[in-house]
Amino acid sequence: MTEKVCIVGSGNWGSCIAKIIGSNLQHLARDEPGRWQPTVSMWVYEETLSDGRLLSQVINTEHENVKYLAGFKLPENVLAVIDLLEAAKDATLFIFVIPHQFVGRICEQLVGHIRSDARAISLIKGLDTATSEAGATDADIDLISSKIASKLSID
Repeated sequence: MTEKVCIVGSGNWGSCIAKIIGSNLQHLARDEPGRWQPTVSMWVYEETLSDGRLLSQVINTEHENVKYLAGFKLPENVLAVIDLLEAAKDATLFIFVIPHQFVGRICEQLVGHIRSDARAISLIKGLDTATSEAGATDADIDLISSKIASKLSID
């Protein structure tokens, strides 16, 4: 099976991680051909920059997130994708690096559109308050990684 990585998020933290993962995958794809897809899909919430350019286009042409990580080049195998489902297509490993308040909405969009054998890693700061099925908030606290795993029915 070929492993494909999707980074969900492209802010400062997401771009830092994309730089590291992109570089590592270039080496892994060379050292273990067929096991790792060298291209990393990074889901980008599209924004128009002050000069009128689209953030995703700048990332894909200049290989730099000029808004959130200016001055640091991303590897050329990191591909900014504005459609979440397109970024997630065929991914076997998801790296979540979005603000915690968006996890529920993002996971809802992914439900039914990801591989059943996919796995997820959360690099999200913060905790979540557990909510019962009736919608009432319990006093319990959930890890964001638990919320992702539960909503997507994956490890």
